[in-house]
Amino acid sequence: MKLDRSKWWVYAFLAIPVLYFATQFLPYYHSGSTYLTSMWGLFWFPEENQETIDFIALFHHGFRVNDLVAALLITQLAALFLIIITLIKRNSGIVAFLWGIWGAFGLYSFLTTHALAFSPVMVYSGIAGILMLLLFLAAFIVSTLYLSIMYKKHRKILIAFKAEQSAQESPL
Repeated sequence: MKLDRSKWWVYAFLAIPVLYFATQFLPYYHSGSTYLTSMWGLFWFPEENQETIDFIALFHHGFRVNDLVAALLITQLAALFLIIITLIKRNSGIVAFLWGIWGAFGLYSFLTTHALAFSPVMVYSGIAGILMLLLFLAAFIVSTLYLSIMYKKHRKILIAFKAEQSAQESPL
């Protein structure tokens, strides 16, 4: 019995990090002026975004851009690594498991980083922060769905194999 493995899972596992990287370039913080900076610009060029850093520091005492390392840099590097693994391994349970871990870590780091979590800054952040949160959640959900469907398929195959084995062993 052959497993029916759809390529849609691979597309979902690849689309989530691509959209995650795209949200890095959406305007994230509004610091009261007409200038909007993206999360990417804030993280990689903090010297050019001092106004935004000062604005976030109003709500989060002692805020530093380094506070965003776990939530942004680690998830970005892990997403790049997982894209490569997904392209190599395709429909593999380990790929789905790793994407689930990435989604759970992203949710945890997003919700525990003061400047990213639900706060007054989030009110000013607009859609980019919400999209990032939803993409982490989507990675976790898609991974869980893939693993549960694969478990059910493997269980059906095991039951069919055991039935076939018992039929061959019993004399007619």
